[in-house]
Amino acid sequence: MRLAVLSLLCLFVACFQEPPADRMWRCTVDKPQCPEGQSCVNDWCLKDGTAMPDLSLPFDAAWDMVGAPCSDRITIGTSGVLGCRGKFSPTTTKASTLCPSGYKLCTDAGKVTDAACSSSTISGFFFADVAGNWTGPQPPRCAVSGQAGAGNAFFGCGNILGTSTPSMMTSTPCKGFSRLTYCNTTTPFYCEATEQLSLDNRKMDDARNGVLCCPP
Repeated sequence: MRLAVLSLLCLFVACFQEPPADRMWRCTVDKPQCPEGQSCVNDWCLKDGTAMPDLSLPFDAAWDMVGAPCSDRITIGTSGVLGCRGKFSPTTTKASTLCPSGYKLCTDAGKVTDAACSSSTISGFFFADVAGNWTGPQPPRCAVSGQAGAGNAFFGCGNILGTSTPSMMTSTPCKGFSRLTYCNTTTPFYCEATEQLSLDNRKMDDARNGVLCCPP
């Protein structure tokens, strides 16, 4: 009888243990509600004093020291640029929140080459925060505020999945990027409003694609 009681007590304690300390929690600046010893950074609770990855290490080893978000990722090039997979929307998960702590949406191709961006090994399209303009008969180009079609395409790396309209190359690169994806209402990358030059104001609804995140 005593053994049975002890077994039940152990089971009860195990079921109500505190969550593991290394569990990652979502948070907001207004309501961080992070566990003791952690702070809200880029919408994730991180341990106080968490160091950035050592980019002198093999990249995956350095990254594992930091952890999620961007758990579904690929590396593009040799300078630590990440392709972070996931859906994004201006009303739910904004594109910039898919990047891990310390990383930001790439705003130019300074850390990734055109050859790396165009590699056939990349599955999906990873959007940089670089708006384009794709209105004929001119080739796709950088978006300029106030021009017709501004923000109807975004530059990045790879080839978009989930649509019969592929990403394309342009003869007029923008901030070092030559590849871009057009947005419309029939592809996973939606144009929900005119002249939105920030990726945070766009929606992408196929998690096989994602965003391009640059290290500091």
